[in-house]
Amino acid sequence: MNNINNIKPVYKFLKKLHTLKTYKDLSKEVIVELLNITDALACWICLVNPATSKTELKKFHYAPSYEKNLSLKEEVENIHVISSELLTSNFEAEDALDYFYSTSKNDRIIEPIIYRENLLGYIALIGRKDSFHDEFKDIVGIIIENINSRLEIISLYEDKARSMKERVEFLASISHEFKTPLNSIIGFSDILKSKSLENENYKYIDNISKSSRFLLSLIQDTLDLSRAESAPMELRYQKFRPKEIITDIIWSFEEIRLEKNLEFNYTLSDVEISADLKRFQQLIYNLISNAIKFSHTGGIITIVTYINEHKEFVFEIKDNGDGISKKDSGVIFNFFSQVNRNQLKRQQGSGVGLAICKTIAKAHGGDIKFKSRLHHGSTFWFTIPQKV
Repeated sequence: MNNINNIKPVYKFLKKLHTLKTYKDLSKEVIVELLNITDALACWICLVNPATSKTELKKFHYAPSYEKNLSLKEEVENIHVISSELLTSNFEAEDALDYFYSTSKNDRIIEPIIYRENLLGYIALIGRKDSFHDEFKDIVGIIIENINSRLEIISLYEDKARSMKERVEFLASISHEFKTPLNSIIGFSDILKSKSLENENYKYIDNISKSSRFLLSLIQDTLDLSRAESAPMELRYQKFRPKEIITDIIWSFEEIRLEKNLEFNYTLSDVEISADLKRFQQLIYNLISNAIKFSHTGGIITIVTYINEHKEFVFEIKDNGDGISKKDSGVIFNFFSQVNRNQLKRQQGSGVGLAICKTIAKAHGGDIKFKSRLHHGSTFWFTIPQKV
């Protein structure tokens, strides 16, 4: 390095190092930055998966003026082949460390990457003759220590991502197994309902139908929750007219509306918007379902849609039902939160619906908010930005 006392590049690199979240990003940044900081001719990194004993990641980087230097590349390849063999075969870790330390002299440095007392790989540099003196090796040692620490954090990220993926796959599998019989139960109970209108068993059949639908909704919400936690929600944008979608969903609640003697007042702007249709329907369904669930018999539900001055589509729904207490207002959009339990003695729902709504609105670049008073109803609204 031209000026070994100038440690600003080192501090800058260490600061950047602690923002990296994947092995791939770390490997790429490390070899590029080390090459710049050290003025070395070649720098490379090798990481091994201890579970499979296979090289998962290797990155090589050469100084621009030495990219076509065949003798240098041959030297790098020889060191890498021997090192990889020691890492991935049945040799003891001490054998690899002995090789690293014996090879790391004069114009080259080979430092082990150790994670939880396991040898996970190594980082190597080749410089100009006698360019790596003791002071410089100390700086490289500090960098390697920080890399080892960061690898522990990255490993936790990787373990979490892998665990979440496995959980989503498991839930997707069992939800499919649950949905098949549930759809049959719902279908046959609806047939029985239509044939038992005057029968004293009607209320029992109706209860079977409603409970099955609730269980089906709970399964879907749980699956959506896991997907939302494991990865950003994927959206498939398309153009549609929300007025038609919302009207159809309102009519799907006609039976329960009549049961509770609820009145729907709605003013829907007849516009075309761009959004994920399936997720949009989920948003509307959850908000209308909540408004109905917490409305008192004979209550009024008001729905308004419009495009605001920020070119956002706005859906607003107001009810005069139970409302939400101030102490619960901060957790209303948290997963598995059920508010007003003490005041209202309700155990309805899974506490997932509004959290899913928040995730959907945020994924579209919008948001969902509310205002409410306990026993005086609630108003919820969400926005979805529209391109001009």
